[in-house]
Amino acid sequence: MSEYSLLVERPERLLRDRVTDVVREAITRGDLEPGRRLTERELVELTGVSRTSLREALRILQTEGLVERSGARGLQVAVLTADVVNELYDVRAPLEAAAVELFVRNATDEQVAKLLAIMRPPQEFDDVADQLAGTRRFYDVLLEGAGNSILQQMFGSIEARIHALRRLSLRIGGRAEASRRELVGIVDLIEQRDGHGAAALARAHVEAAKAAALAALDGQAPARR
Repeated sequence: MSEYSLLVERPERLLRDRVTDVVREAITRGDLEPGRRLTERELVELTGVSRTSLREALRILQTEGLVERSGARGLQVAVLTADVVNELYDVRAPLEAAAVELFVRNATDEQVAKLLAIMRPPQEFDDVADQLAGTRRFYDVLLEGAGNSILQQMFGSIEARIHALRRLSLRIGGRAEASRRELVGIVDLIEQRDGHGAAALARAHVEAAKAAALAALDGQAPARR
């Protein structure tokens, strides 16, 4: 039926959560494009799970903003409009600045070293997927070192949509390299324990990411199936 697989294995972890993770990843990878109609029949075939588990997963993905209702068509992969993208990054900017400042204040030397190891020496990623994985590691360590569970929850509430947009924006000419340089600059100031300067660069990084995401969105027509 498709060249990609959403088949879900059945480990000890709650099946609902496994289904949620698999469908979320398919959306953020772009396998399920914005505007793609989501039918229970097709997703049950692709995942190999029950309709009950699938419905629970889709409800979670709706709360994350990755899935939305579309009138009589039922559910579809959410289409991120320019307004929504602006709102997402306007929320992301202060959160990211706060995360950086808290990291500088609270992180152990070991956590700082882990962050440095991800970005220094500046990595030449082979492709967008590698850079996305590296960026995820960067933010995982950043939030861990920030040591604020509420901030982690707030970050997590928008991260899936931001990650989907990041995949698009990194394909804009020159953005992948610019994004890497921006993160390296933030890490340089973190190493110096300059929280104010690192936070300012983090805000600038988010603004540049927003501009790239909007440019990428402008060139992408949503799928209608």
